[in-house]
Amino acid sequence: MKAYKPGHGFIDGGGFQVIKETDSYLYVQFEALKKGYIDDVEFAMGNGLVMVRSSSRVGQTDFGVNAARLNYIAAGLREQGWTIDEITPKTHSDYFYAADDARDQTFDQDRRKGTNMENGRMERPTVG
Repeated sequence: MKAYKPGHGFIDGGGFQVIKETDSYLYVQFEALKKGYIDDVEFAMGNGLVMVRSSSRVGQTDFGVNAARLNYIAAGLREQGWTIDEITPKTHSDYFYAADDARDQTFDQDRRKGTNMENGRMERPTVG
């Protein structure tokens, strides 16, 4: 976590704080770029495995932020030889469907009028 750079992919702009750390457990709070939104992330290690829990505190969805953050952390660990699967729409379809749906619902519908996306899902660039 000491190598983690807040702000990658336009997330965690408020930084992060390690709340609890032991030999086998790490609890970190991340603050969104939009101040006030806190995500909790826990790592529990044992038997050669790392279990992860990542959750937003408020709302129905996190717009894909938790997956982006965990994929960023995992990429750094993969460079050090760790074996970690990426979180993708194929592996976690319900999560990504909710994130994409929330993005669509919060998009200004007036800006779509008269375009081929007026009644459809937007295509988004990959960020991060």
